[in-house]
Amino acid sequence: MRASPLFLVRILVPLLAVAACQPRTPTPPITPAPPSPAPAPSPASEFGFYLLSMTWEPNRCCTERDRQHCSQLPGSFAATHLTLHGLWPNFTDEQSRGKPRAWPQYCGAYQHCEHAEDASCAPGVAVPDELARLAPGYVAGTGAFATHEWSKHGSCTRLSAAEYFRAELAAIRAIPGDATPEALHATVGADLARDDLQRAFGVPPDSVLLGCDPHCRLARVGFCLAKDAGDHPTTPIACTANVTTSDYDNSCVTRGCQRVAVQAAGACDAR
Repeated sequence: MRASPLFLVRILVPLLAVAACQPRTPTPPITPAPPSPAPAPSPASEFGFYLLSMTWEPNRCCTERDRQHCSQLPGSFAATHLTLHGLWPNFTDEQSRGKPRAWPQYCGAYQHCEHAEDASCAPGVAVPDELARLAPGYVAGTGAFATHEWSKHGSCTRLSAAEYFRAELAAIRAIPGDATPEALHATVGADLARDDLQRAFGVPPDSVLLGCDPHCRLARVGFCLAKDAGDHPTTPIACTANVTTSDYDNSCVTRGCQRVAVQAAGACDAR
């Protein structure tokens, strides 16, 4: 027997009324996802300043005679000018506390290069033409020295390899006379007071480091340089104690040399 329409209405209306009175389950609020944390600064860029290290090749070629450009040293630019060794990130005294050394090295993907420099350690870019004169070791032979400086030091900056090499040039340009003052030219084959040499570079003397061999002959000169937020070198600053007390970077001082001899090319036996 089929139910009449009136009967169905009488049944459904009360049911719909009951359903309408049931409490509604509230829709849970949408909680926005927490913001992604800011990326932590790269350990590679956590250093305080740069040390621009320049070499006096007539001294270096006396101990490393097999270097290719040493055979061509007499009469060359490097015979009478400081040339680039490297631009080295350096920790401040505070940053270096508890660390095994005062500088970072072989950072990020280049850690393995400390033990074996292979093709993966190479900068992957050509060295700027200007470095052929200012850094003969970078372009002589296989160019392995440029690979060494990039993988050991440049990898610890925010700079790309191309930017790092340009930064080296900019750092040299930040020192008057491309870091070789007239007083140094005039002293080749002679000597001068250490304090006079330190003041000769046209920058604050406390930003200059002088490295000597055991016979108080000039081996290298260093300049402490500030850096900007992008790790580009800027202006000379006072050097920190961790480099002024270094037996490598500031050995003319730590050896007690009152006068510094400036060797001529080939004068390896001079005392």
